[in-house]
Amino acid sequence: MKPHAHPFLIRAVVAGAMLATGVGALAAEGHWVQDAKSCAPPEYPRDSLNKGEQGTTALRILVGVDGKAIDSEIESSSHSRKLDSAAQRALMECSFKPQPADAKPPQQWVKTEFVWKLN
Repeated sequence: MKPHAHPFLIRAVVAGAMLATGVGALAAEGHWVQDAKSCAPPEYPRDSLNKGEQGTTALRILVGVDGKAIDSEIESSSHSRKLDSAAQRALMECSFKPQPADAKPPQQWVKTEFVWKLN
């Protein structure tokens, strides 16, 4: 998806954080972190923009051993289906990198969120 600049938009912030099931496993195998440069930010849906909708879409993304998104779930809604769907579609295009860089993380869920905010 190509980024679309719109004069009425502020910035949107993508923040990634890992959802861990065991600290010991993380130390040995590492974990996945979102590579923010690997994907374009979601485009603000025109209807949501016209209605002045804002909010935060929090997602869980299942990352495979190759660092690619396999599946996603909306963990908490922005209270707009259009904003949530746009965030989910765009963030599924992101790649993830291992942390530390030489680690070989297993398939795991990663938490990420997108903040929708207008000027």
